[in-house]
Amino acid sequence: MTETSRTLTLTIAVLLVWAACASSAEALSVTISYSPRIDWVCSIFRGPSIEDEWKAELLTRKGEFERQWSSLGPNLISATEAMTGKAFPAGEVTARLTLCNLPSQSIFGVSVNMRYALRSFKADPVPMRYKVYTLFHELLHNYLDAYPIRDSALLERYASEPARVRNHLHLFALEKAALIELGESEALEDVIDIDSQLPNGYYKRAWEIVNSNNDEYQKYVAEFSR
Repeated sequence: MTETSRTLTLTIAVLLVWAACASSAEALSVTISYSPRIDWVCSIFRGPSIEDEWKAELLTRKGEFERQWSSLGPNLISATEAMTGKAFPAGEVTARLTLCNLPSQSIFGVSVNMRYALRSFKADPVPMRYKVYTLFHELLHNYLDAYPIRDSALLERYASEPARVRNHLHLFALEKAALIELGESEALEDVIDIDSQLPNGYYKRAWEIVNSNNDEYQKYVAEFSR
């Protein structure tokens, strides 16, 4: 190998390492946390109190949630980015698990309500995997906020629907597309079924619209991706 070839090889190697580091730095990183103290403070304002057995079970099963997220989460994110050509906002996100009487949300940070996944709270709890998809759901809210959809013909069609229905049409379409892409059709059915049982019926209606025909969800994915 000539000196020029060695220099070129070294330069390429350095560039590859730099690119890998840059890519890693720009990727979305999700950390799972649970704080009994924060839950205690929350329960003062949003009672009733949180039972010790709920906290004990969640602390025991937090690792289960983390393992499932590590297995599923990055693939869900990658599949979504590949379909849309748009990256999730870079940086570190702390997903706070909570037992407080609040719904999962992404407005004040990201939090996932874990009550209904606990056997100590409910005789027939939802699968832990469903709560992992709930975390993905909340991350999708931030994703959609990063790329606002302007002049949406699809949303205009449903202008008379409640805001919470309309705010979930593109989100559910992306979630459905990602799960189908990963071969998780059975998990998708579970998500739709459990979502559709939630109070007020907003999620049920949003899923009805997204599933109104076989390729309806693809229209929303395409509109977001343009």
